[in-house]
Formats: sequence, structure tokens, C-alpha cells
Amino acid sequence: MIAQIRRRTYSTFVTFVFLLLILSGCKTPRVSRASFISRLAQTTVLVKVSCPSGKGSQGSGVIVSPDGYVLTAFHVVESVVREEGCVITLGQSKRLNNPPTHLYVARLGMYDAPMDVATLHVVGDKSGQPLTHALPAATLAESTPLIGETIHILGYPSLTENLLAYDHDTIIAEGKCDTPETCWLLTEAFASWGSSGGPAFNDRGELIGLATGDKSMTWKGRTHRLTAVRPLPPLRPFLAKALTPPSPAENTSSPSGEAEEHPLRVLQVRVVGPLGVNWRREPSTAKGRQTIIRVLKKGEHLNVILPGQQRGWWATADDRGRMGWVKERTNQLTLVEPHMTEMPSPLAEGKKAVVTCLTDSPCIALAYTPGYQGNDAEDILAYLSGGTQVTIVEPGVWVEDTLWWHVRTDTADGWMPEVTKEGYRLLSPTGP
Repeated sequence: MIAQIRRRTYSTFVTFVFLLLILSGCKTPRVSRASFISRLAQTTVLVKVSCPSGKGSQGSGVIVSPDGYVLTAFHVVESVVREEGCVITLGQSKRLNNPPTHLYVARLGMYDAPMDVATLHVVGDKSGQPLTHALPAATLAESTPLIGETIHILGYPSLTENLLAYDHDTIIAEGKCDTPETCWLLTEAFASWGSSGGPAFNDRGELIGLATGDKSMTWKGRTHRLTAVRPLPPLRPFLAKALTPPSPAENTSSPSGEAEEHPLRVLQVRVVGPLGVNWRREPSTAKGRQTIIRVLKKGEHLNVILPGQQRGWWATADDRGRMGWVKERTNQLTLVEPHMTEMPSPLAEGKKAVVTCLTDSPCIALAYTPGYQGNDAEDILAYLSGGTQVTIVEPGVWVEDTLWWHVRTDTADGWMPEVTKEGYRLLSPTGP
């Protein structure tokens, strides 16, 4: 009799507990913070660029596909476009505060300079062997991040000596998103130089954007240094195109930005807008008249510096050696059009020219002899920066399908290419 009472009491207790769990929602156990961060860390990589000139850069990135595509900030890998022969390596650490191991070699894929985004593609491991296994890729968020939500940022900032770092905080402000390049989120989550291109996740561990830099903002009566994050929604069209395998008919020889609508060898653009077009210091109209160099008249020509247009903008130089950006079209009008896609070189012996790199840092090596092969450190005379004035002292010679010129500066003379194999213009003519 007592045993029966005990069994009934136990059965009633179990039923009560079961009903209590159902009524309370019976939530699944929480994932530990360490496991959450570890999962995100497996998709985060250190991006390092090493160039023959000794110049390079590094930042962070995030794996977005199992077959080795990585998303990063364009300014992290910009030197690959500026200089021939740069190498991109990727490193990874599975634990916080640990240095990365350099595991992979990658190449530059598509990029969008105004939006400051680029894709890399893993081509093999550090010994040169092809990739034989799937990589852990981040899950892309479907929902749009909102102010007040928590944001988790990982990367390899220089302040931690390139150790994997993590921080989280709330999203406190956002851009107006009038154009993709004005779309951003602001947070106090820590990120410094080296974190650029690193991933930002939501509480579910889904990728919601890329850390691209920092901004200062007055908030609650104080000036804050905030981390700027490019959110995922404006990146989606770019990413979808970057991850779509090219058809056999498409030209895949150029690492230039999104949607190459024009031939690689476009050398000039001509202003066709009836009222001309504004020539600007940066590829954006966000700052209004502040960035206008001058107004170009209909019929004027500019020398193209970068191959292909970048998000509707052309990087150009005039005949005085000044460099800037011009917008190709508005919704209603075409402002400039490609011109003279095939033409003889505008340079010649005795003419003046200017180095047209979009940077005032050294961007091109001046060598004893023309050609890339055999041009090691001992063959390099000097490094020239964008805007350097030169005089051409010998006729050009074709080496390795590239036209090289013997030029002289105030301090040195040597050989350099007019246009790189990728179509990046390094020398433009100047006026008399």
C-alpha cells in the first residue's frame, strides 16, 4: 500500500515538472560565450599584402564561402592594384589573443573602391598546394541590423600585436544610405588599425557587415571615437556578383572592380554631358562642392588611370598631371564616355610626363633595365610617388607585352612601364 502511494506521488511529481517546463517555454541551454566566439573566429582571417617595393599592408577579412572566397576592405589590399608582383597571404587563429598562423595564399578578385570592399580567393596553401577542403564560412544575416542591437567585431588589430581580438557593444547610429558608400553603422565596439575588413556579427552569429574604419561623433555630450561598419545590405549585390562563377565568354583577366562594362585598354574618357561634369578629388558626391577640382567642359578629354570604371566613377589625370575622379552618368544623362580605346602611346622621347598613382606614397619602382623578369631588389634605383614629374629620355621599348620608358627625375633616372599588365596607368603626359 505504501509502495503504491509512493509510485503515485512520484508519477504526480514528474507530471507536474513536465507541465511546468511546457508552460515556461522549456528553453534550450544557452551556448557559452567561449563557444560563440570560437565559432566566429574560425571564419575570421588576417590579410597580409607583401610587395616587391617593401611596401605592404595588412588588415582582416571574413570567409564567406566554403570554396575560399574572403570579404575584406579594399584599402587593405589596394597596393595589389598599385604595384606589380604583390602577394596576399591569409592567417588564422582559433583562439582569442593568439597570433595567426599563415595558412593560405590568395589573389584579388572583384573590388569596389568607393564602397571600400573587395573579395579575395584562396588559390592554395602556404606551400602552393591547391585547396582540397572546404573552409568554415560565415552565415550571412537575412535581417537588417538596427540601432540598439548588439554587434560583435573580430579582427587582428595592431594594438594587440596582430593577435585575434574581440569586442562587442551596441549599434548607436547609422548612415542615411542615400548611396551604398554612405551606408554605415557606428558602434563603440573596439577596432583599430589592422581590424579593417574584419567581420561584424549579430547575436545569432550571422555576418551583418565589415569594419572599415573609425569616425568621431558627439554623443551624450562627449566626443567618441567610434568604429564604422559597412552593413551587409548594400554589399549584397556586389557579393552576389563576386561569388558567381564567370561564364567562358567573360573576360576574367583583370582584377578590377565590379562590372567591367568597358574594354580593359580604355585609355581616355571624353566629356559628353551638355553642361559638362564635376571633376572631384574622391569618387563621391556626398561632400558637395568641397571635393570639386574644377568643372570639365563638354568635349574635354582625361587620361584614364585605373582600368574599368569603379561603381560608376573613372579615376583620371589631366594634361597637367592632376588626378581625380569623374562620374560616368546620372539617372538621366551620360556625362563621360570611353574614348580612343586603341591609340598610339601619347608619350615620346623628350616629352614631360607625370606618375599617375592615386597616392602620394611611393608606388612604382624605377629600375636599371626594362621588364619585370629579373628586376629584383638590386635592380631597383628608386621608388616614385604619385605626382612625380619626369622627362622621357629614350624611345619606349616593348618588354613582356608592356611598353617601358626610360625616364629622368631630379634625383634619378631609370625604366618604368607606362601601363601595367592589369591596365593601371602609371605615366600620363603633361602639358608642354
